[in-house]
Amino acid sequence: MVKFEDLKEEAEKWAKEYCEALNNNKDYEEAAKNWGIDQEGAMLYLMEGSGEVEDDLKLFLDLKVGKCIEIKVLRPNEDPPREPILSVSAPMYTWKKIAFQELDPIKALMANKLKIDGEIALAMRYSKAAAELTKSTENTDPTLLTKYKLE
Repeated sequence: MVKFEDLKEEAEKWAKEYCEALNNNKDYEEAAKNWGIDQEGAMLYLMEGSGEVEDDLKLFLDLKVGKCIEIKVLRPNEDPPREPILSVSAPMYTWKKIAFQELDPIKALMANKLKIDGEIALAMRYSKAAAELTKSTENTDPTLLTKYKLE
């Protein structure tokens, strides 16, 4: 079974690439230009262990006004630096399907394959930004989601 320590280096590399991809995505910048102004802008991605991956992978995204300030990979029992406005969770194989655009995140949410905790109305208001969050994964190395058997 694959533990957090086995994933940590690859996850940190991916997080850095993803933050850069968001910052280079002009459509995301426009869609999220008001994000984090009147509310907290941080989000938490919880990639639940699945298949060979035993431990969950948590990513704390510090987002504001269409930019990624930082993405921090958290240890399994580590709390985020501050309370995120949204937490998005799903098994890693679902994240893989979303990242490879085999599954639309809105459809995944409606089918209860992707769960959002927090300000759901806010997430719906920023659905274009959410689509660009997904699209930005195209500009990252997919190894984190392809290296292990996830189903």
